[in-house]
Amino acid sequence: AVVSTQSTGCGQSVSLAFHNLGCSVPRKGMVLMSGHYESYCVEEFTAEIYILQHASTSKIKIGFEATVFIENIRQKVLITHMDREITTGQKAKVRLKFLQYPDIVASGAKLFMRNGRTKAMGTVSDVIKIPTRIV
Repeated sequence: AVVSTQSTGCGQSVSLAFHNLGCSVPRKGMVLMSGHYESYCVEEFTAEIYILQHASTSKIKIGFEATVFIENIRQKVLITHMDREITTGQKAKVRLKFLQYPDIVASGAKLFMRNGRTKAMGTVSDVIKIPTRIV
């Protein structure tokens, strides 16, 4: 059911309709914040991942691309560094880089990755922050 409201509280999910914007159109998944909030865009982050399924006989290594899902984020990432090559049932600490655009990611966030039949889950352990100014 659609309900009109003039205000919302912290932690509530809302949908907004924008008309006649003078700037570029907002992207699906963008976050609306207070101008006083210190936000950080992340291009790269490290995560502990566990491979649930990997159909290939080769191991996952640097250069592997997958789609990552973290909260409201869904975009392609590239493994730029990892402590060891892994396959089904193994864990590794990896460094991931967003391929399309930076996004807001928090340490401790849960993630899910997939590429074809390869699936992995994990937790963001550290982020490399890029300070941004909210206009």
